[in-house]
Amino acid sequence: MTRLGILSAVFALCAAAALPVRADNLATEWLDRVTHEVEAESGDLSNRPVDFHVYGGVYGYYTDNLFLDPTRHKDGDSALIGFGRARVDYSTSRVEAAAELLINYDFYSEHYLAREDQEHFYGKLRYADGFVDAQIVEIARRESDPISAQFDVKARRIVTDTIPRIGLNIQDRLKLEAYAQIETVWFEGSKYDSLENENFRVGLSALIQVNERFAVGAEGGYLRFHYRDSDISPGADGWFARAVARGELTSRLLVEVALGYSWVRTFREDAGPAPVQHDGSFDAEVHLRYELTENILLQGDYTRRFGFAGAGSSYQVSDHVGVLAEWHVFEPVKLRARGQYERVDPNEALVRTYWSVGAGANWQIIRHLSVDGSVTYRGGDTRGIAGDAYRNWVVGIGVILDF
Repeated sequence: MTRLGILSAVFALCAAAALPVRADNLATEWLDRVTHEVEAESGDLSNRPVDFHVYGGVYGYYTDNLFLDPTRHKDGDSALIGFGRARVDYSTSRVEAAAELLINYDFYSEHYLAREDQEHFYGKLRYADGFVDAQIVEIARRESDPISAQFDVKARRIVTDTIPRIGLNIQDRLKLEAYAQIETVWFEGSKYDSLENENFRVGLSALIQVNERFAVGAEGGYLRFHYRDSDISPGADGWFARAVARGELTSRLLVEVALGYSWVRTFREDAGPAPVQHDGSFDAEVHLRYELTENILLQGDYTRRFGFAGAGSSYQVSDHVGVLAEWHVFEPVKLRARGQYERVDPNEALVRTYWSVGAGANWQIIRHLSVDGSVTYRGGDTRGIAGDAYRNWVVGIGVILDF
């Protein structure tokens, strides 16, 4: 089992979450990192003492379109973003554990209603003894995002993703796995009850080891979306089946590919199991990690699947494309680039799209002090609404202390 295989589920879930358009690059980069921890996890664990790190700093930040207004009357603002991050790792020959917490506060200079705190938590616990390989991952986020079709209404929400998985290695050739992806979404304020939901995806897979580092097989399972206000947004459930291939094609290229089909139906929970709508879609996950050189890392992701919707829609088909690149130019300096494209097609609403491109750099001046900067250009629209498209620049530079 690789961390890519386990955490790709998290990445797909986060990508399916109704186009999160974060003004805070800290949250975006944090989520990228925790969902791309792809160190090999097959075989025995190694003993490692407790490793504890603390990070903190402040960013100067400017955006020219704070509320993502599609008109010409853009409202920009600058802010100071203070943050603190703590992480602890521990491992024995059979048990591995990690936990991380990120807290930040965005202090806008003019728009005091936009001032807000955000919290992000990541936790992992894994057990491996050669026959059983079990793991549970938790990602929790308290954040504020635009949620309206025109992106101009922000709401605070809490999103939790719980991903348990257990695998059995049978004679080093066959691996049987059971897994689940459980997500909950709560909003602060009763006016957003129609968007609150619990959704999950459970599955079974069988993988045959082609060689020591690569496996192929198949998986299938059940998915369900349940909304707090089911009178506005009927629930939905369905099935999926996919062929899977994952592992190391070369010593520098790590791959996971899952291709198949998903089928869903909507239903009124108070009216029995009679379906009111059927739909099917191509279901795909592709995750690539390529170490071009010892100093250049490339990562690419594509997912397409059914996800939760709300506000009258039972579900939506979500497409996500993401590209990341990191280049350690020399020891103290690292450059990075990021691209993203999202498209969601709700069953009872208009298609929405979002895209962003950005670049950044980090310079470690001395051992515990570094300077970090980034610039992002992004945009989005709702198909069928004239004049809805928006564009937005985000620029930030900060100082970081780590211990």
